[in-house]
Amino acid sequence: MNGEEKIVEEKIVEEKIGYKQIIKQTEYMKTVIAAVINRFGDSIDSIAMTWLVYQLTQSASWSAIIFGVNRIPTIFLQPFAGAAIEGKNKKQIMIVTDIIRGLCVGFIATALMLGFLNQWLLLLTTIIISCAEAFRGPASSSLIPKLLEKKYYAFGLSLNSSACSTMELIGLGAAGVLLSMFPVSVAIYIDMVTFFLSALIIFTLRIKETNLVKGRINAKEYVQNLKGGFSYLKNDALLRYFVLLAIFLNAVLVPFNSLQATLISEVLKLDEAMLSVLGVAITVGMILGAALYPYLSSKLSKQAIASLGGYSIGIYYLMFVFVGRYVTSEFAIYTIVSVVSLITGIAFSQLMSFCNVEFIKNIKGEYLARVTSIFGACCVAAIPVVSFVIGALAKVTSTAVLFLITGILDVIICIGLCSRKRFAAMDTKEEGVIADGEEASDSTAC
Repeated sequence: MNGEEKIVEEKIVEEKIGYKQIIKQTEYMKTVIAAVINRFGDSIDSIAMTWLVYQLTQSASWSAIIFGVNRIPTIFLQPFAGAAIEGKNKKQIMIVTDIIRGLCVGFIATALMLGFLNQWLLLLTTIIISCAEAFRGPASSSLIPKLLEKKYYAFGLSLNSSACSTMELIGLGAAGVLLSMFPVSVAIYIDMVTFFLSALIIFTLRIKETNLVKGRINAKEYVQNLKGGFSYLKNDALLRYFVLLAIFLNAVLVPFNSLQATLISEVLKLDEAMLSVLGVAITVGMILGAALYPYLSSKLSKQAIASLGGYSIGIYYLMFVFVGRYVTSEFAIYTIVSVVSLITGIAFSQLMSFCNVEFIKNIKGEYLARVTSIFGACCVAAIPVVSFVIGALAKVTSTAVLFLITGILDVIICIGLCSRKRFAAMDTKEEGVIADGEEASDSTAC
């Protein structure tokens, strides 16, 4: 078989890959189902805990404290957790952390029901849950290459993302019904059950993990693993780009996420019904974007996906300022905001899928836990930093001005992040990897 025939055959095989083939990947689908169940519980819990914190404290500041503490372990602990789990049984880590989270959530519900829950107990259990999540995330990511071939990454990760987003939407709707019919503790107990179900599903996972190290963590080896992860990321320009892109995406959404209520009341001059419209339109858009990513990524260039996703966020911010100032019809405002939110959700989801798929695809398996943990910590760290800046600026300027500034900054930053030169270098690197693979294949055939 000559080189041209080999390329044609590979393209034919690639064209046959779809969601049907992913569903046949039984072991990977178990992790997807576990993630979907987890997301359902988390979406119910997010609403329930919001009410619970306020019921316990009657204080907005405590809500902010719980929110901030929930992210601290991800920022500070996760990079170290990624190095600590190297050579350890990732399946066992996922099971144990799911059980820990389930027990903590169950404790909160029981303490609430028996009447001895207070804000300090809630804060302590939140810290324990977040610490467990800091270990589970890297463990889960590092199993992907063992469960899924690289050619399935786009469809596999997109299926996971769209399924989780769909279940989140269902969970948010169910939370409202549950909280209107039952005590808050019932909703929290449901979250507990989802953690235990997730642990049970992961327990059935059939996977052979190699290079496992028995015994306690060796301090010297741990430090070497940690340094190795940072060094690997530092020396790979492509991975650094995806980290930078992900940090930007997390940061640029902070004004929208933190100022939604003010946006609707001050800029759009509408009531809380617009909150639901925004949430549903964006979530549906993100579900569609994640589901369509494998198909659109084969039609569009990487630069096109990054540009559409990046610039759409800036346009989205500017749209709110324009609509709030020049559109007077309430029906027109709802229509424009709904349609643009749906389109932005699709474009943003495409960009996030591109970032996640390409990032994981370009990491060597032995570095996956360490590098993804650093990646996650950097992304989450951007949120409180930008939140602090936005909080300070919100005291001296209007929401409309903040959205205008954010929209313009987004466009300026995207000019650099989405430049043709940057993506030409990315394509050159990937072509080099493919060429190396073909050379190795040819030499083996000879």
